[in-house]
Amino acid sequence: MNEVQWSSDLISPKNIAGTALIGKACDILEIIGNAPGSVGQAVLAEKTGIPRATLYRILAALISRGLVRADPLSQNYTLGFSFLELAQNAWSSSDLASIASVELRRLRDLTGETSYLAVQEGSHVLALGRFESAHDKRSNARLGALKPMHCTSQGKAILSHFSGAQLQQVLGGELTAFTDKTITDPDQLRAHLSIVRARGYAMDDEEIVLGTRCVGAAILDPEGKPLAAISVAGPTFRMGLERAEQLGKELAEAAKRISAQLEPSLKASLGHSGNCRVLSSAPAFLGASPRWDARDETLYWADGLAPSIRAAGDAEDFVSLHSLSESVNAFCLMPNGFVCAAGSDLVLGDRNRLRERITGPANLSITALRSAPDGSIWAAAFDAEANSSRIGPVFRQRGIGPRFEMPGEVSDIAFAGDMGLFVAQAARQSIYLLEPETGRKRKFADIPKVAGAPCALAIDENLTPWLGLSDGWSIVKLNENGEIERTIALPVPNPTGIAFGGPDLSQIFVTSARSGLPRESLTNAPLSGQLLSIDVGERGLPEGLGKIQEEPNA
Repeated sequence: MNEVQWSSDLISPKNIAGTALIGKACDILEIIGNAPGSVGQAVLAEKTGIPRATLYRILAALISRGLVRADPLSQNYTLGFSFLELAQNAWSSSDLASIASVELRRLRDLTGETSYLAVQEGSHVLALGRFESAHDKRSNARLGALKPMHCTSQGKAILSHFSGAQLQQVLGGELTAFTDKTITDPDQLRAHLSIVRARGYAMDDEEIVLGTRCVGAAILDPEGKPLAAISVAGPTFRMGLERAEQLGKELAEAAKRISAQLEPSLKASLGHSGNCRVLSSAPAFLGASPRWDARDETLYWADGLAPSIRAAGDAEDFVSLHSLSESVNAFCLMPNGFVCAAGSDLVLGDRNRLRERITGPANLSITALRSAPDGSIWAAAFDAEANSSRIGPVFRQRGIGPRFEMPGEVSDIAFAGDMGLFVAQAARQSIYLLEPETGRKRKFADIPKVAGAPCALAIDENLTPWLGLSDGWSIVKLNENGEIERTIALPVPNPTGIAFGGPDLSQIFVTSARSGLPRESLTNAPLSGQLLSIDVGERGLPEGLGKIQEEPNA
C-alpha cells in the first residue's frame, strides 16, 4: 500500500494553472487577516515576493471590493468591513457556530485538547471552528482546511448517517491511504460506519496523521440528517484509546445538545413555525374555509380553484366539484352534508352527489358562509357595482335576507355567541362587530397595513377574535380593545382561512393559497397551499352545523 503524507495542499493546492493572480490576492488577505494589527505595504511585499507595482494594483482591487481597507494616516492595511457581512452569511445557517461554540469551549476545557467544528464539503470535511489546547504539543489543523471524510472522525461521523446512494457517491473513487491505519477498502469502511452509527461517535485512530487521535460526533437535523460534526483531537500519548472511547460518549451527548438547540431555527429556515404541522398530502391551488366536524373529529376544507372539498390528510378529494365549472368561494358544514358558494349561487350536496343549487342574483358574489348559534347559515355577498356587501341568514327561496349592509367587500365572518358577528374587511384593514338583535354595528379594530390584511376569522371560547393576515405571514389574537395581543408566525404569506379544531379545540387549522404567488414567494414559502395545524394552547368556540332556512311566515 502506497501511503501519502497528508497535507492541505493535497486537497486544495495553492497553485492551480491560470489562477496565479487569485492566489496572490488570497496570500495578501491571509497575511492581513492573520496579523494582530495593521500591515504595511513593505511587509506584504517581503512576505509575498510580489513586485510593488503588482502588489499595489491587487490592493487597490481588494480595497474597491471592501475586502481590505487602508488607514489614511499610517497607510497600513487591515481587513475590510465586507468580511463582516461575508462572515455573517457563512455563520448564519441555523446559528450553528454560536450554538456549537459553547459546547466546543466546554469540551476543550474538559479535556485540555483542541476541539473542532466541521461541515461536509463534497467528499471532504471543512474546518469551520476551533478552540485550541493550551499544550505546546497539540492538534492544530488550520481553519478552512479540507480533509477527506473516509479517514477523519468528523467525516466518518457524518458518513455514518448517509444513505447507500450518498455513500456510493463519496466512496465510489479511490480511497487514499495516509497511514498504515487508513481504511481504504469500501466494504470494510461501510461495516465500520455501521458501528459508528450504533455507538454515536467515530474515531480517527492515527488514520490521517500518525501520532494524532481524534474523536467526533455528528450534529443532526430534526429528520436525522447530518448537518455538521464536532471533534476533539490530541496526541496519542495524551489521548489513549480508553480515554478516547470515554470522550466519544461525551461528544455524542454534546452533539445531541447542539442538535436540540438548533431545531427551532432549522424549522424556521425550512418554513416551519413553532409546532406547525402539515396535514395535507398535496397542496391546494386556493385553500379555503377550514371547518372542524366534531362528529367524526375531522377537518374539512375547500380548494376553491380545483374545485373540491377535502378531508384533512386524505390524498383524494372528499368531494369533487368539477361539475360546477367555476370556483368555490366559501364552504360550510350541514347535518346532512355541506353547502358551498359558487359565484352568486349556493350548492348543497354530500359525499355522493350535488343535490341542489340555489340561484342568487347575478350581481352578487358570495364571499363568506358561517353557521350561526341558532343553527341558521349566514352569508356575506359582495355587489361589485355598488361596492357594498349584504350580510344575513340564507333562505331557500329568496336567498340572503340582508340584516346588514356594509360598504366594501367582506373577507370573512364568524359568530361570537351572544356578542354577535365579527366581520373582516381586508381592503379596509378593519374588523367590525355586528349585533343581529339590535342591528348595531361598530368598528372593533383597525389593523395596521404593515401587519397584513385581515382576511380570515376564528373565535376562541372567550369570544375573542383571531385573524389570519394576508401578506402578514401570521395569525394574531385581538384583545377586548381590538389591539393585537398575540402573534403566531406562519410559514406561508397568505392564510386564507383559519378555524379552531382538534379533540379539545386547542388547534388552529390554516388554509392558504398557492395559485397566483410569484416564484420568489413560492421559493420562500414552499408550504403555500398546504393545510397546516398549530397547537395554540387556547380553546376555540365550538361551531355547530348550519341549515338553509325555509321562507319565514309572512
